[in-house]
Amino acid sequence: MKNKYLLFVFSLISCTVTAQKVNWKKINSFKPDNILLNGERRPTKVLLLGAFHFGYPNLDGHKTDSSKYIDVKSPQRQKEMQELADVVKRFQPTRIYVESNHEEWVDSLYEAYKKGNYKLGRNEIFQLGFRIAGQLKHSKIYSVDTWPFSNEFSRKYSWIDSLWENNLPVDSVRDKYWAAKYSEWYKATDSVETGMTMLENFLLMAEPTTLQRMHGHYVATGFNTARPDSGANGQQGPDALSIWWVNRNLRIFNNILRTQPSANDRILVLFGNGHMPLLRQCFYSSPEFEMVELKSLLK
Repeated sequence: MKNKYLLFVFSLISCTVTAQKVNWKKINSFKPDNILLNGERRPTKVLLLGAFHFGYPNLDGHKTDSSKYIDVKSPQRQKEMQELADVVKRFQPTRIYVESNHEEWVDSLYEAYKKGNYKLGRNEIFQLGFRIAGQLKHSKIYSVDTWPFSNEFSRKYSWIDSLWENNLPVDSVRDKYWAAKYSEWYKATDSVETGMTMLENFLLMAEPTTLQRMHGHYVATGFNTARPDSGANGQQGPDALSIWWVNRNLRIFNNILRTQPSANDRILVLFGNGHMPLLRQCFYSSPEFEMVELKSLLK
């Protein structure tokens, strides 16, 4: 017993001697925004509204089974859609940005909608974007989607195709395991969504852990490396991801910047939820913007 007591005392003394003194007050007092936001430019408030695609085009890796489709045009879902729109309108957006690169097409439909000559289609751009913009008397909708570098320059740079072809998985066992787990998660989510209101669905999609793990799918599976006899550098996976998915979202962010929103604007960005992890990182990191969370608008 005496030896145990001495050992405890020795351990306590050792911890005390090796403990480092840290002036946390000084560290916490030096915040970047004390300098970055101490100027004439004020941040623009932004609300990111990540959606599932109401029309279920099933162009993504995960295909939703038709038995799990949500009919957004049913009377009950239309009531829920308006409930969601009413919550979003509390943000009082002055500009709405949507996932389309067909600006003239969106503009013409929105003009027809404002005049009562267009009944809202199934797409989330119409059901939420047009609905909210129309009720707030916005003059236009901003179409800011775009193609990534890999699509735009695939003909000019033939090496782009090689990033996806004739490669080997870094770890095929790893890929198969995580692909199966993500498939399990997506199927479970499809089932849960049918029993939730539209507002609940959007709150679930906006959860930080949901967004974190959605982006995780891109880095937990699919990173390929070169075949030993190809002479390539073995970085095909990250190279492909960066000039395809990461690049597309950076270009979307840049398209929003090109519209020059002011500090007086309150911008709503309505895109598929898969885009939100990267778009969120852009808006969260930039001192030009101040993030507003959807759940903060609930009464």
